[in-house]
Amino acid sequence: MYEAVVDDLERWLSLLTGELPPQVTASRRPDAVLLSPWVECAVTAVELSIRQAGRGSSMTVLAYGDVPELPDDARRWVRYRLGTIFGEALRVWVDEPHD
Repeated sequence: MYEAVVDDLERWLSLLTGELPPQVTASRRPDAVLLSPWVECAVTAVELSIRQAGRGSSMTVLAYGDVPELPDDARRWVRYRLGTIFGEALRVWVDEPHD
């Protein structure tokens, strides 16, 4: 998982119109990555915590912002978007063989 995020992000992440490509601003192999800026203008960084889980991995995704709480619509969108990115696109990339 770590390598897919740090080394291959541009190969599996499809950006939506208006999204900026995230940059890895900090990382600690094999279990932590900080990405910024991204997803929604109010989100200043996304932290990924990666853990080995049996024969696979599990990931916790935290979004940070410069406001105490996002409005409901923005919060729902961020949760949905992060879920499709890390719960779908990354999982497909990691599970499928590629060059």
